Amino acid sequence: MTSTTDARYILHPVWDPLLRALHWWMALAVMAQFTSGTILLTLGNDMSDALMGKIDIVHYYGGYAFAAGLALRIIWLFVGPPTARWRDLLPLTPAQRRIWRETLLCYLSGFRRPISAYRGHNAFAGPAYLAFFVIAAAQVILGITLSLMSDSEAMTSPLLTIHEWGFFLLLAFVIVHVALVIAHEIAGRHGLISAMIHGHKGFTESEHQALLSDRDVAVRAPAHPDDGGEGRDHAP
Repeated sequence: MTSTTDARYILHPVWDPLLRALHWWMALAVMAQFTSGTILLTLGNDMSDALMGKIDIVHYYGGYAFAAGLALRIIWLFVGPPTARWRDLLPLTPAQRRIWRETLLCYLSGFRRPISAYRGHNAFAGPAYLAFFVIAAAQVILGITLSLMSDSEAMTSPLLTIHEWGFFLLLAFVIVHVALVIAHEIAGRHGLISAMIHGHKGFTESEHQALLSDRDVAVRAPAHPDDGGEGRDHAP
């Protein structure tokens, strides 16, 4: 049972303003790309040349808007604050590796196991974010290359097929990402979605104290019956 002390949630600063702005900028840009790309893939042959040209323009400028946000985010992986850097995305420390294992067990249990608290990125999801950056960068390069070709060249180029597969990979990532964020929001109650607006996650008193004493990353989740009754502790 949650104690009276742990019933009070404390807001803890996590995401810096630039990271939050880039997150929503890229989200809007990628939605524009998905929408325009879907129209071109499914209705391209049935549209007039004039309408297709307008959709192409949306896809073209949306791609450059996404590329600008992606480039800044990749730079921010190296020069940003600790929770924005690449080290926060990989299970490099003992605490991060423990969060990786505990998150996997939580997923395999269908969220019946508790979700461990963590300050920045979830160590299990972090590698997927890095893979997203790589695939997205490849999509940008392919898109620019195709835009420099004539229409007839682009339509018959194998690069277009690769670009279309990249589209489906990124779409799958976004769907899984949104679904898991919602699941974490419901099960973990740390305010992941609102944190991307105001920059603060909510933690219980004990979680917050552990985060203050251990700047590494993680806090152990409440004990699960199968764990032999271990309590919550902070990262080694």
